[in-house]
Amino acid sequence: MPVETLRVELLGASFTIQTDESRAYLESIVAELRRRYASVRRGTGVDDPLKVSILAAIYLVDELSRAAVDSAVGGELAATADAELGKVAERLIARIDQSLGGDQKTRPGHNGETG
Repeated sequence: MPVETLRVELLGASFTIQTDESRAYLESIVAELRRRYASVRRGTGVDDPLKVSILAAIYLVDELSRAAVDSAVGGELAATADAELGKVAERLIARIDQSLGGDQKTRPGHNGETG
């Protein structure tokens, strides 16, 4: 992908960014930052650009940290749920085998336990 150059003006500062990301993506990131800066200004009454950027950065890192924790917890819960579903499935298979009169000890993949 070619290098993109974008002129950015935020909180009274102007600079140029060069990246291999698309121009549209960069513009969407800058637009989101502008929205967040405006939200910080409205919510806190702070107007100093440096303080606004620091507060916005703190809020963003907080969101990222919470998302990472939620993702990790969600992954653990999903793994636990998968393990429990596996146990339930094994018990159901064993019960079906019993009700059909099959010998579950001789079936491949089954250990004969009924839970």
